[in-house]
Amino acid sequence: MLSAAENRMIAEVGPGTPAGEWFRRFWNPIAVSDNWDGIRTHWDYSQPLMFNGEPGTVGSWSDRLGNFNGKPTPVRILGEDLVLFRDGAGRPGLISRRCPHRGTSMEFGRIQERGIACCYHGWLFDVSGKCLDMPAEPADSTFKDKVRITAYPVEEMGGLLWTYMGPDAPPLLPRFDAYGRNDGIRAVENFGLWPVNWVQICENSVDQTHTTTLHGGAGGERSDIWGAELPRVTWERMAFGIKATSARPGMNYTRSSYYIMPTMNRLPQPWPGGKFKWPRYSAVWRTPVDDFHTLFFSVCFTEEVDGELPELPADLNFHVSDQLNIHREQDFQAIVSQGALCDRTTEGLATSDEGVILFRKMVMEGIKAVECGDDPLGVRRAGDPEAIIDLGGDVMDGLNQLEKV
Repeated sequence: MLSAAENRMIAEVGPGTPAGEWFRRFWNPIAVSDNWDGIRTHWDYSQPLMFNGEPGTVGSWSDRLGNFNGKPTPVRILGEDLVLFRDGAGRPGLISRRCPHRGTSMEFGRIQERGIACCYHGWLFDVSGKCLDMPAEPADSTFKDKVRITAYPVEEMGGLLWTYMGPDAPPLLPRFDAYGRNDGIRAVENFGLWPVNWVQICENSVDQTHTTTLHGGAGGERSDIWGAELPRVTWERMAFGIKATSARPGMNYTRSSYYIMPTMNRLPQPWPGGKFKWPRYSAVWRTPVDDFHTLFFSVCFTEEVDGELPELPADLNFHVSDQLNIHREQDFQAIVSQGALCDRTTEGLATSDEGVILFRKMVMEGIKAVECGDDPLGVRRAGDPEAIIDLGGDVMDGLNQLEKV
């Protein structure tokens, strides 16, 4: 149980809030890149969803907000209204939605070689936020040198666009294997805009005891993974987050997954039905839109083994979207029914909630580190920026052992 103040502290993500400032010390994914030409899917869930006063569905809003098409696109990240664009030279940019001149929305901006020009008076800004031109001002005016638009750096990795919204020089963008490796097949999946606070979705990832009850059981969609008996779960604090290890009674395997700060869950992704075995895993990331909405991305990576990729049976795919439809709806219903921002002042936590308790504690520790002027757990500034952080050997399980067919 948390106090009302503690609940707000870890949940609210706008500028100046404790968790918002913590989040702004990390790189976060904001959209599937328009440059990604590999496998991509998005969850076309028909659940009605109002966002920003406009009607739609979970699926339609995920497509509008989470799939970048290269044109100036209004987005909201960590409570800030922004515009994602790509200039004429192909550089991605993320800037404040309002032009600093007269407040016109930059979503109607016109792309030029060097940046994006406001549609109203043509003030031109590059991806760094610098004003390059004010067409109506005298040729010898230096006023443009004094004007900037808020801008955040954007990088591309693993089929996603990432941004850093912090106050200092960006840390390294961690190249975890699912995003950074190129010796395999990567499927990039947009799992939707969820009308719920980020904490609830991430607590679901740490809470491995729910998997059998919600998703498994005899005849469940993924009973081949979750089984009919509750798992024995242990949680460990790691250098980057939490390791959850689940022993599945009667199934003769142990499954380990990592929760990596701030919101990434790295887990093995067995093929359904046990019909096919080849190493693959997913990395899912949840990016807060605001206090009541969260974007959900996933990358599923299938490794090469001895330079070879598997030849899949006709009923299997390299992505997981069509394998987890019921699974995802079950999570959605359980999480969203808690409320848009869960009230944790009245909950009754038990011993099986050890992982959830540890997760909240580590978020609070990260918030405290930022308040003290330090980098929180999970931020990397030293080392080779191109180095791949490979977790592959630690997250494989008995359902993912190599079997060439």
